[in-house]
Amino acid sequence: MKTHRKTLAFSCAMIIMGMLLSVQYQSTNTAERELYQQRPENLIAMIRNLTDKRSKLSLEMADLSNQLADRRNAFEDQTLVAKSIEQELSKLEIVNGSRAVRGRGLEVTFLSTSMVQYSDLITLVNELWASGAEAVSVSGVRIISSSYIYYRPADGGLEITVSNQPITWPLKILAIGDSNNLEKGLTLPGGFIDMMAFNKIYPTLRQKEALELPAVNLSQRFDYLKEYVAAENTAAQTGTTAAQGS
Repeated sequence: MKTHRKTLAFSCAMIIMGMLLSVQYQSTNTAERELYQQRPENLIAMIRNLTDKRSKLSLEMADLSNQLADRRNAFEDQTLVAKSIEQELSKLEIVNGSRAVRGRGLEVTFLSTSMVQYSDLITLVNELWASGAEAVSVSGVRIISSSYIYYRPADGGLEITVSNQPITWPLKILAIGDSNNLEKGLTLPGGFIDMMAFNKIYPTLRQKEALELPAVNLSQRFDYLKEYVAAENTAAQTGTTAAQGS
C-alpha cells in the first residue's frame, strides 16, 4: 500500500514538472518566434530604441554624479568658510581684548613708594606698543583702543585710574611680545627708564616666559559712532526707488 502511494506521488510530481517544462519551452519558443518574425527594420528600430534609452540613462547617471559632487564641494566650501570666519572672529576677539591671552613677555613693577604720574603710565604703554607689544595690561586692566589713563578724585587727593578703575600697588604693567625687544625698548639711552631714574623712580623689569592678560570686562559705549553708508550706494538705492515708483 505504501509502495503504491509513493509511486503515485512520484508520478504526479513528474507530470507537474513536465507541464512546467512544456510551458517554459513554449514561452521561449514563442518569444523567439516573435523575434524571428519581426522585420529587420523593426529589429533595428528596437535596438536603436534600447540604445537611446541606455544613453539617456547614462547621461542621467552622469548628471546625478555631477550634482552629488557639486553638493559635496559646496558642503566642503561652507565648512572652510565657517572655519575661516571662526579664525577671523578669534583674531578680532584677541585684538579688541574680549578674550584672555597668554604668552611670553615683560613685567614692569612699581613699588607703592614710587611717585608715578598718570602721564608716566601713558608713556610706558606707548613705549611698549612701539617696541612690539601685542597685548598690554595695567594693574590687571587690559589696554585697548578705547582705554584711558587719568586721575579721579579720591580721599585726600587724586588717584590714577585705568578706564575708571583705580590702580593697585605694587603697580604691575604686563606686556606680551618679544621680551628682549620690549626690555631694550625701555632701556635705550635717554629712554623711559632713564627718564624715570631722573625723577628718582626705579621700576623693576622682569622677562617672563608665561604672562596671562585678562579680557576686557567693560562694555564699550558708542555715543557718536554710527555706521557709514557710501554716497554711491545711497545714490543707487535712491535711483532704484525712483525707478520702481515710476
